[in-house]
Amino acid sequence: MSGKAASGWAIALVLVLANVAWGQTGTGTTTTATTTTTEPATPPPPALEPGMSERTPPAWAALQRGHRAFLARDFDTALAAYREAAMATPPLPIAHYFIGAAQRAKGSFDEALESFRTAARLAGDADAALKAKCLANIAWTFEAKQDFNAAREAWLEYKTWCTTHASIPGFPQIADERVAAIDVVKALDQTYEAVRQRIADRERVVAEQAAQAAANPPAP
Repeated sequence: MSGKAASGWAIALVLVLANVAWGQTGTGTTTTATTTTTEPATPPPPALEPGMSERTPPAWAALQRGHRAFLARDFDTALAAYREAAMATPPLPIAHYFIGAAQRAKGSFDEALESFRTAARLAGDADAALKAKCLANIAWTFEAKQDFNAAREAWLEYKTWCTTHASIPGFPQIADERVAAIDVVKALDQTYEAVRQRIADRERVVAEQAAQAAANPPAP
């Protein structure tokens, strides 16, 4: 074989090898299938609450969720979040305070009273300002129940706490105003009690006369 022919065969062999390497044969083109194993994607971490970071205690993140739900008037969701925060160790008095606020917003006055009392007990002298807020909310809740005697006593307790803890931002004058308003309501209630009794007596007499007339119809 001449040198020129050998050179031609060498070039042809190189081209064939190159085509095989790229998955090509002859004049057609085919793609060699390859199998790859893909690792499952790692899910992204949950979005942080506004103003929160990875170092924010879970109880405080739960409180923020509760606040957003409360503002949206989704009181059931707010309660669930506040109760989650209340499970923190050591106890978190402010969580019980907000539980009471959500319960009162739902109209669950008796439950709200218990939550505010729990928050006040946990706060104590260590957080005298928070306890003052709890005592004020106990008084407001009694007013919402229209239990004015209990509300009056609660306002007096709030005033005593504020005056004996002068360093806290309390408002004892509000207690004086609410007690005065309650006394007016009670005085009016007593004034109109006699009127209400006379009306009730008159209605009873009319009902008795109607019943007697029905039992003894006039003879034809």
